Amino acid sequence: MRKLLLVVLLLSLSASAVCAIELRLMTGPEEGIYYQLGQEMSAVTDSTGVHLQVLPSQGSWENIVELFNSNTEFAIFQVDAFVKASKNLYQNTSARIEDEIHVVMPLYWEEVHLLKARDNNLDFSKQKRFVVGCGMASSGSCLTAAVIEELYGKKFQYLYDDYATAIDQLKGGTVDLVVITAGKPYPLLIGESGLELIPLPQLRQAANFYSRAILGPEDYPWLDHEVSTYTVRSVLATMIHEEEGLANDLVGSVHFSLRVNETELKKNGHPKWNDVLFNSYNPDLGHVGALRSLTVCKVLKDFGYRCTDMVSGK
Repeated sequence: MRKLLLVVLLLSLSASAVCAIELRLMTGPEEGIYYQLGQEMSAVTDSTGVHLQVLPSQGSWENIVELFNSNTEFAIFQVDAFVKASKNLYQNTSARIEDEIHVVMPLYWEEVHLLKARDNNLDFSKQKRFVVGCGMASSGSCLTAAVIEELYGKKFQYLYDDYATAIDQLKGGTVDLVVITAGKPYPLLIGESGLELIPLPQLRQAANFYSRAILGPEDYPWLDHEVSTYTVRSVLATMIHEEEGLANDLVGSVHFSLRVNETELKKNGHPKWNDVLFNSYNPDLGHVGALRSLTVCKVLKDFGYRCTDMVSGK
């Protein structure tokens, strides 16, 4: 009887396997963490018959716009993009973003790096206007820069280019500040020199999407002290609406594939898998398919099994 129950539960989350359905996942630049995580997600969902076609992009803002326009079924983005989208994309509609876009799984924290050249004596707290580099126009870093601009009452003039070029422009004096939102330690910055991180004083308004974070010498050897900043969580989200049947099964299959492969992903995947909240669910934002997956894992636990025991060969 116990084996029969387990088989029924697992089949309910892998019903799409017989269909070999292909869905799209928007990530980020091919050299970035989002893209690598996307490739590793696709590798583990294939076994359920859900193939995730991993699509590169400029980053969080482009991803959420593409979700909004139904050009992808899944996307990875920063939570501040979600908040910004609710203001910008849904302000003239009767819909709420929470009814359209749902979180499948919370991923990892990304720290806000507000950088200046060490030999530049600018004072962020007192000056009003800055020329800012933040990556490409649709990146999460540029979205974060826009949030900082609004929060602190600044005026930013933006130059859009890749991060490496932005750092060169910072050292050459073409830009005053560079904003990079990325999980620490960000590889591009580890071996740098001649840079300083600007602390961001805590503001109550920022608590809607940011948490406090510390960057220090253990993250970047060129730092000689700790710097207070913000961190924002990235999420895997979907535009597949909550419905009975296949729609919920598809999202549940993706979530369950990640959940049962948690150990493998943490061991052999990108290090940021260690920060992923595999068991987390927010009833206001989460997709019911993810809740079904978590419920199956709970039932398995009640019968003395772990979800990770469901990986083939265990």
